[in-house]
Amino acid sequence: MAAKSPVKLNKKHGGKEFSNWFHFVGKVKPVKEQDKESGNWTDVPYFRTETDDNGKLKKIIEFVIETAMSNDLKVKLSGKEMDYAYPYSSKHKKAATVAWEDRHDKTSYPDDTYHLIEPEWDKIDKLKELIVTDGWFEVKGKYTPYSFIGENNNEIKGVSRTINSVNSVIDGKVSENGELKSIKVNNEEIDYVCDFDSPDFVEVNNFGMQLGILSTYEDYDAGNTKVNGVYLTYGLTRSEPKDVELIVYNEEPEEGKKSLAEAFTSVERGDFLEVTGQDNNRATFTYVAVQAEPDDPFADVDETSKQTRYEKVTNGAKKGLEIKSYVDGSYLRKFLTEDEITKSINVIQNTNPSTNTYDPFSDVGVINISEDDLPF
Repeated sequence: MAAKSPVKLNKKHGGKEFSNWFHFVGKVKPVKEQDKESGNWTDVPYFRTETDDNGKLKKIIEFVIETAMSNDLKVKLSGKEMDYAYPYSSKHKKAATVAWEDRHDKTSYPDDTYHLIEPEWDKIDKLKELIVTDGWFEVKGKYTPYSFIGENNNEIKGVSRTINSVNSVIDGKVSENGELKSIKVNNEEIDYVCDFDSPDFVEVNNFGMQLGILSTYEDYDAGNTKVNGVYLTYGLTRSEPKDVELIVYNEEPEEGKKSLAEAFTSVERGDFLEVTGQDNNRATFTYVAVQAEPDDPFADVDETSKQTRYEKVTNGAKKGLEIKSYVDGSYLRKFLTEDEITKSINVIQNTNPSTNTYDPFSDVGVINISEDDLPF
């Protein structure tokens, strides 16, 4: 009996398809847009409509979720009216096809085991009534890697964050379908504090991703490792590879263990694993001593007779998907073929790991992942 694939396989062409998720909790604020003529920055409305190239109306909702002081992550959802909707039955393990205008009419479903998976078009109508500036919310969704050629003819890579669900945070808990549920971080329930300056504040900012390896680069001075990954997505005739960049910052490991950043220097092109981490788009801060004015009569007073005051200042920025841990047992050497990761026409199915069983993560400390941090 063939071993079960660790990733989804397309039923038509057998291509591998990866999955990912993110889970944020934070404060909402509008996306800023710079006017090309005046150079001024203005707030983008949370909800808007646009017309696509075919003249079809599209609804859009987008906003920034601030997960910690100055960590601003833009999330977005867009949707259009379709010809059909597809209610799904867990019992029958299949979807039915109904006319778009009949999607809310359950008499049009084959039987009462079918339930509508809410289309983006309908979901946006609910979200636009929920989202408010400075409101605190839980946001779950998934990433879509993208790349484009910039003005200097250089390739720019990134990820867009697509909303799946948004729920209000009330009294430190998430309001989901009228029920207050605890928020978990690293398998532990927390009473979420809606105050970035509170000593009890805990950032909720997690992601998980199935990832193929293209290459890695070690910064010998800092000890950090840049990971050039590949993410396989749905395609009509074959799975489509998308480039994605991540970073592993060097952290001192437990005695007798290797750091995660060091372990990633041993992975090879075509290897596969599942990683978890946090999403960064933040300013970094430090505290510096406030200097006395030149004419301050107390400037030369003995140090034992004065107290130094410190102020918080920005000292840099931290951006991108940061790998904090990996899922134990997920690493597979040479799981991906060269055809699968180089965008060739032919797709060769290869779900069996290489006979080389060396695991570069075998000496890395294991971090347990909460079920609440797994795909929704």
